[in-house]
Amino acid sequence: MAPVSVVPGWLAEAFGCLADGDVDGWARIYAPDAVHEFPFSPREAERRIEGRDAIAARLREVFDAENGRLRFGSFDNVRVRDVGDEVIIEGDGHHQTAEGTPVEISCAWFITRRDGQVAHFRDYMNPMTLAAHQLM
Repeated sequence: MAPVSVVPGWLAEAFGCLADGDVDGWARIYAPDAVHEFPFSPREAERRIEGRDAIAARLREVFDAENGRLRFGSFDNVRVRDVGDEVIIEGDGHHQTAEGTPVEISCAWFITRRDGQVAHFRDYMNPMTLAAHQLM
């Protein structure tokens, strides 16, 4: 399947939640027993998060509207391969720290869905970008 540049509707809606600082809205994409992995994380303990509640708690530290350290912005240069319950998304995120400093993050996501919810999310991004802004 050739890549397209349109983010699937369920993910676009979740992006809107993160842009509003609504981590719980974002977390609705996950199954209760979902796994979110950051394979390139320099910290072993942060490479695998199990369960929707734990995923939301970790992401709340970063994206929460009131206390988060990063404000979700836009996502472009998108390439999507969507084959049923498996989706690969590549793109560039343009975000800001809570203080307004731009943070550019390129990523590739390998997502497996089950019954319409994310069961497994492998998040390949450069964690050094976050570390450089003291976001990790």
